[in-house]
Amino acid sequence: MEPAQPSEERVAEMISGVEAYLRQEREIYFRASDPLIAEWKTSVQPFFSKALLEKVRTVVLKGARIPPPPFYSEAIAMSSGNFPDFVHLASVTYLDIIVFHDQITARTLFHGLVHAAQMALLGLARYTDLYVRGFLKSRSWIAIPLEAQAYQLDTRFAMSPTAAFSVEDEIKSWAEQGLF
Repeated sequence: MEPAQPSEERVAEMISGVEAYLRQEREIYFRASDPLIAEWKTSVQPFFSKALLEKVRTVVLKGARIPPPPFYSEAIAMSSGNFPDFVHLASVTYLDIIVFHDQITARTLFHGLVHAAQMALLGLARYTDLYVRGFLKSRSWIAIPLEAQAYQLDTRFAMSPTAAFSVEDEIKSWAEQGLF
């Protein structure tokens, strides 16, 4: 038996809450963030627009952990545990700020940049709507189409870091095909 879907009013509240959370956390971490260093920009430049790479900033927490979001316990319950423990994630993207728990690696940076590009191209409101609705449909964080795309693209990058492709074009293509 499938779990009951929340009312459209509740879905709208959830979307609004997640969007507010992303904005608030971005403001908190912005103060401690730094622009991408030249070495990292160079390594991912063939995949992302210059404008995005100039805008994105990073924070490395070094031992500290991102606390679970206010909607965490509800997401765990709705997914029967198929929602990540924030303290174990390598990074979280808050619009144009990527927060890393311990260190920046090429693959985790790439994954975070995919999410930053998704938010920039789709707009935060649409991104959040797609994210929440994707979660509610699958009841699994990893099956959310926005996450699936980020993992597919970071795997493609990791397997062949010199085979350039446009992440922005991939995002636009998925959006045009209704894959989100």
